[in-house]
Amino acid sequence: MKARLPPLVLKPRKVVASPQERWIAALFVLAVFSAVIGTFYLLFGNPFGDWDRDSFAKAFEEVRKKMPAARQIEGVGLVVVTALHLWYLRRASMYERLHLDMVGIRYLSPLPMLVRVLRPDWSLQWSQVREMRIVVPKAMFHPNLIMIEIDAGPIKRKLQALHWAVDASGAESVPWRERFFSGFRPTREKDKALQQIEQSSIVRYAREAGVSVTTTDRGAPSGFSLEKHRHALVASVLVLALLCYAVVDLAVNEEIHAVQPPLVLFILAGALADLVATVWLGVTGVPRAETLGVALLLGAAVGVALYPGSLRLNQMTDSEGLRTYEYRLTEYVVFSPSAPLLPVLRFPADADYWGQFKLGTTHSFELRKGGLGFYQVNMGPVHDKMREYFIRKRAGSL
Repeated sequence: MKARLPPLVLKPRKVVASPQERWIAALFVLAVFSAVIGTFYLLFGNPFGDWDRDSFAKAFEEVRKKMPAARQIEGVGLVVVTALHLWYLRRASMYERLHLDMVGIRYLSPLPMLVRVLRPDWSLQWSQVREMRIVVPKAMFHPNLIMIEIDAGPIKRKLQALHWAVDASGAESVPWRERFFSGFRPTREKDKALQQIEQSSIVRYAREAGVSVTTTDRGAPSGFSLEKHRHALVASVLVLALLCYAVVDLAVNEEIHAVQPPLVLFILAGALADLVATVWLGVTGVPRAETLGVALLLGAAVGVALYPGSLRLNQMTDSEGLRTYEYRLTEYVVFSPSAPLLPVLRFPADADYWGQFKLGTTHSFELRKGGLGFYQVNMGPVHDKMREYFIRKRAGSL
């Protein structure tokens, strides 16, 4: 032993968000809240009206009836998993500890005793440890993915290398741009992270105890910075722009495909965009790994954006506008046209609303046939009627 180090108790390092990340988080929460309020407004009218506990209960029951059982299970599961994750983070900040002294290393689990078998306590003496390895991930790099593997013969333990600190509030604030591109520009982050790990209490204790500490780089990242290469940056911005457009347009546009959209064509267009992006980024000097990754994302974004984009393009190339046609309810949520060459309409997602009508009743729908040659339905008037129906049903007048 070269020197005696004092015992230390390490705690989980807290993450400090940058001001830009706090703004982004606040805007995201506002967007989710607005989406929830908008959904209630479309289904049940003004959500800020004279609502009491019974009104909320009835509204919840209406949503539950319209939602398939599988979706309900997924929703409940998501809420439970989110709650458990937040509970675990809280428990970890309060109870998860790593004790270091000249004898060995001891880990205390944050889980309660009844479920601690999922993440048990453990301890090792330094004399048991054959080697300690700092393992850099093979594929996508991020500093938080670097692990410390403790090899004690038949016993193997893993610790997140940058998870621990003597002062849990010592995490530095990382600018949002650097954090966003950290998976694509690993060289600087890797060097900085490895330097921090080499100076950490865990590694110092191991070396003072005579344990061999090695670094295993499972895949040498290129260190290429997407935001510093003009063509790679343009491709990345295109991915974000296309995805944002798809989300916004799907939420705003009231017109939908009258029949099953040509999903195969959308997939083929995405594959073609992937191929073009691969050639484009490859000839402009972007490394192969980044080229394949960004091109794949761009192809997927093109395929997703074509779903609402085809509706918009069909609408923009339409010279006749919306026209009203008569349809007859011939089967369950199936409407047959009274005129030839018009598509059959199906609305399985709105079965609760259409179930009030008898077979054989006549209904009017607004359709347009744009320049792309397919029909699309304007659901705006239908949604207005559906909203009125659910408001009356909630009020008990049906």
